[in-house]
Amino acid sequence: MSSHLKKFFFLASFLTVASFNISASEYPFMSIPAQLVKNANAVIRLQEQVIEIHSLGKITVKDRRIVTILNESGDHHAYLVAGYSKMVSIEKMDGTLFDAAGNKIRSLKKSEIKDENYTISGQMIDDNRYKYHNFYHRTYPYTVAYELEYSQSQSLSIPDWTPLRTRGVSVMQSSYTAIMDKDYQLRTREYNISSPAVISNNGSRKILKWSITNHPAIVGEYAAPSIEELAPHITISPSTFRIDDFNGSLSSWEEYGNFYAKLNAGRDQLPDATKLKVKQLVEGLKSDEEKVKKIYNYLQQTTRYVGVQLGIGGLRTFPASYVVENGYGDCKALSNYMVAMLKEAGIKAHYVLIGAGDDVREFPPDFPSDNFNHIVCAVPMKNDTMWLECTSQTQAAGYMGSFTGNRNALLVTDAGGKLVRTPAYKKDDNLFWSKVTATLETDGSLRASLINHYQALCGDDVHARIHHYSKEELQKYLKKNIDLPDYDLISFDYKEFEGKLPVIKEDLHIIARNYAQFSGKRLFILPNIGNRWSTKINTDTARLYNIELTEERIENDTVHITIPPGYLVESKPKNIDLKTPFGSYNSIIEFTDGKIIYHRRLELNKGNFSATAYNDLVAFYDNIYKSDNSRVVLKKSE
Repeated sequence: MSSHLKKFFFLASFLTVASFNISASEYPFMSIPAQLVKNANAVIRLQEQVIEIHSLGKITVKDRRIVTILNESGDHHAYLVAGYSKMVSIEKMDGTLFDAAGNKIRSLKKSEIKDENYTISGQMIDDNRYKYHNFYHRTYPYTVAYELEYSQSQSLSIPDWTPLRTRGVSVMQSSYTAIMDKDYQLRTREYNISSPAVISNNGSRKILKWSITNHPAIVGEYAAPSIEELAPHITISPSTFRIDDFNGSLSSWEEYGNFYAKLNAGRDQLPDATKLKVKQLVEGLKSDEEKVKKIYNYLQQTTRYVGVQLGIGGLRTFPASYVVENGYGDCKALSNYMVAMLKEAGIKAHYVLIGAGDDVREFPPDFPSDNFNHIVCAVPMKNDTMWLECTSQTQAAGYMGSFTGNRNALLVTDAGGKLVRTPAYKKDDNLFWSKVTATLETDGSLRASLINHYQALCGDDVHARIHHYSKEELQKYLKKNIDLPDYDLISFDYKEFEGKLPVIKEDLHIIARNYAQFSGKRLFILPNIGNRWSTKINTDTARLYNIELTEERIENDTVHITIPPGYLVESKPKNIDLKTPFGSYNSIIEFTDGKIIYHRRLELNKGNFSATAYNDLVAFYDNIYKSDNSRVVLKKSE
């Protein structure tokens, strides 16, 4: 389920804006209040979204939005994008372009609307498409007005209301209206909304309407909370729903899990030959953990990921036999196949719904809703749960990483859905440690051996590179990204050590030309080789938002540099020892037996900090930067 239906239906309403019967000069730029232009790249002049639930099998959506684009950074708000599939049909797409004075320039022609496949990276088989348009007007400011209407034949995914999707956009007027039968329970969760919905009735129909006016743009600040935490929005979730021939309920996590259990019932049957293979794989193995790892390794070696999103296939898994026959499947099919093989081995495992991604917003555990875009497998063990990412051919058993770790997930059990938490990787888990042994030549060049170790989240990017890059691409990356000004990469090698906290060992050998700078009898050298802090941020006396630091890790570096004969250390940076709420840092430089010995330790803390502490964070980063780039001065003895 790497592309959940909700993600696709979100596309159907994303950046859709409105076209009305606008009279000339009705929306001139000069009529925008000054406080809405401040910090804005675009201003939403008028936005109306009307959702009507006719039945569980039919919902219509009308999106209207008028947006004034102030500069080049706001151009992406001038797009009209609408997704469609067998479950979504587009009824209307209109658009109009206006100049700065609000005068009409031209209308959208149907021949200008482009129609393309909607394919997420890695997917190869789907029936999702989208239509889109942009006037590509570049005389600022200008205004676009779009109108979109579409209908969908399912009620699981009802569009949320998100007036401000990004920073740098202000809103003059925005409203969201939901129309339904009086006895239908539409479940909502409001965030940063100051006024409740206005409720009215029209015969047997109930109408809920939310609105905001004159909301200024949210500015971008370093380490600020996500836009979802700052901007007004409403999450919409049905009580009961229908998709294809299946009815379900989101009144509780248990009920939603029951829906998935019913949807996928009987799809875990294995061919006889596969059953025999499973028995052969686990024969002689004593522990369940050994058996799980053996079967998972078999899955990785014999299958590959291919997204198959056809109709309800965005939710319903293909049978286990499908994966056996084809050698591929999407996250649903591969996880279902893994659960089926473990069942054959006498091990209970579960299909797990999860919201994957490095920046996925945390959803409230007390508000059941369709928050998922991925499927993994969970295997309850005696003392712990083993998590398996079945779409990866290289990931270690039991390791989730930043893509699926540390978040709520829905375990589908025989008794229904159960909300669980995936493994979190703490500061003491995310480790980087290195040992550098180097020799400084009399011509200023440096020969160095760098042995780097990356554990848990510190190794995610390295793991991706060594498994997705060719040797030539990896060499090109290393030649470009090692933090040295001028060097040759002599050799490189990687070794991986699997486990719940996997480790990658990186072995690099380099020659850095002109590493030391000459000045008469003196040599100036950086003792920190290869791991220098690069983040610099500016002071801000008008910081608006709290600081959210999301990364936590520990770095330990040791460097031994043999210096040329006849040179002594004339001066060296002072030892540093910093302790702050954001983390700690210390560095020590010693000189003994013709060697510079440098020790460095950095700890980064995760947490939420007051906006008033921002300049303290600036000072912490600045001190690390200065220390990491401090030089030792060597002087040739007389």
